[in-house]
Amino acid sequence: MSSPTDWSAWSREAVALMQARNDAWIVRFGLSGAPYTWNLHEATLRFQRPSGAVIAELCYVGSVSESEGTFRWAWANDGVPKQAWQRLHTVVGFGRANDLDLLTTPEWSGGRAEGLEMLAVAGRILDADGTFVDTHQDLTMFFLLFDFKEVPSV
Repeated sequence: MSSPTDWSAWSREAVALMQARNDAWIVRFGLSGAPYTWNLHEATLRFQRPSGAVIAELCYVGSVSESEGTFRWAWANDGVPKQAWQRLHTVVGFGRANDLDLLTTPEWSGGRAEGLEMLAVAGRILDADGTFVDTHQDLTMFFLLFDFKEVPSV
């Protein structure tokens, strides 16, 4: 993993990479508009299709609170099960090694745009297969996806 000498360029490349990977898995598995459920305790995201389900491992990256105007890493949220964010240890280590405070500070001022950037950056560092964003009330939640598996209907 190379060090980002030009953070802006490196971050833009991460966003482009994750967008391309998202387009690929949505098309590959036919998941555009598919109903879904995520489970932090199982660290999975499940999409339902007529022919069965597609299940991906997830890593909860963090959330944005619109009312507070903050981004909080999942590892800094005591309410998030460790199995849902444990891959982020690598992201924090990368942040420490490259003196990138955004990757090591538990919570900071930011909105959806900053959350999307951290999602893409974490995805690039962890070589994620894709990303997923969900909103519930005031919170926008950011997830990385890994190891998609098709499960036929029984």
